[in-house]
Amino acid sequence: MSAPACRSREPTRSEAEIWRWFDQSQVSRRQACNTRRAAPCVLDLDRFKPGDFMTARMNQKHAGMNFVEYAIGAGANASAHEGVGILRCFRSPLLSDTLEAIWDCDIPDGDFARALTIKCAPGTSLQLIGQYRKPAEIHQRTALLPAKCATQIQSHAVTLRPTGALGVVIVCLRSDAASRIVEAPLGEFANANLYLGDLFSPSEVAMCDDMLATARTSEERIAGVHAFLLRHLRPHTDNLANRAALYLRKNPTMKMDCLAAKLGSSPRHLSRVFNAAFGVGPKRFARLARFQKILAERRNSRSWSQVAHACGLTDQAHLVREFHDIVGEAPTDFFTHELCIGAHGMDEANLIIQHTGPTDRPVTES
Repeated sequence: MSAPACRSREPTRSEAEIWRWFDQSQVSRRQACNTRRAAPCVLDLDRFKPGDFMTARMNQKHAGMNFVEYAIGAGANASAHEGVGILRCFRSPLLSDTLEAIWDCDIPDGDFARALTIKCAPGTSLQLIGQYRKPAEIHQRTALLPAKCATQIQSHAVTLRPTGALGVVIVCLRSDAASRIVEAPLGEFANANLYLGDLFSPSEVAMCDDMLATARTSEERIAGVHAFLLRHLRPHTDNLANRAALYLRKNPTMKMDCLAAKLGSSPRHLSRVFNAAFGVGPKRFARLARFQKILAERRNSRSWSQVAHACGLTDQAHLVREFHDIVGEAPTDFFTHELCIGAHGMDEANLIIQHTGPTDRPVTES
């Protein structure tokens, strides 16, 4: 299969290797459909070309991938090209039972980027973080994380502090299906700072680095990441813990005895199995899923009291306590100085992009 038509220059050796991923991932695409527990894939895979990922606006009819972009540093109604940077979100029907989203935050203006802080809020997903411009510092409280890391954030946000032009790709894998991509038990990632090179082979990590560095557009970056995920896709493991996690993601207010009965288990056995699989009990997992819903409801312009009611909390005071327990700060502090992203629908993001004042920056030794 030839390289996508939009590439006008002769590929380097590393680029040629990268584009071969697309050819090889055709088999993975078929495996993805053959191993799905849901209805068969409706895409015509013989007509589904790798180059389809590369069109300027990611034509959904041909590419089969949902694509949304948000302007950074522009007015609320601005188009993506009017901002200083762009936050792009990609969703894939082929990986919908494994992948929540792939986010690409691209801010080539170093001065503007250094004035920002990006928070990755606690939640249920496993996050794989890679960078392709000047590496940002990644912190969780006092811990400094690797520039390329994997973590499942259970308490306190992971914070990215740009040191110059920012380019970061965040892959959010569904907790109940992350084992289809990574072999390590999800419990090992709880508030962890695992280097991606410890999960995948050094050659694969190096290939990803080359791909992210040489890609000229976000579409190329996402296409490469998507092909990488497809190549690592394994059959789904249907077990008690994964089924419980799926239910709790959809309905985080479900009572534990009701969940256990629905799954044909006892609450005690379910808690033991769930903790062994995810490194956290089902009640805490449900609270993390509810916290994601809280973020979404708040971004829908609801008042805090309305958010509390929509998320099954008794009152606003309960919501404030929930914030303090999960992220260590009050709701108003967590969202302070958040940038107005130039598109509606940011409720789907677990990211907070904030303007950081000079006094908000930690003092580091030169």
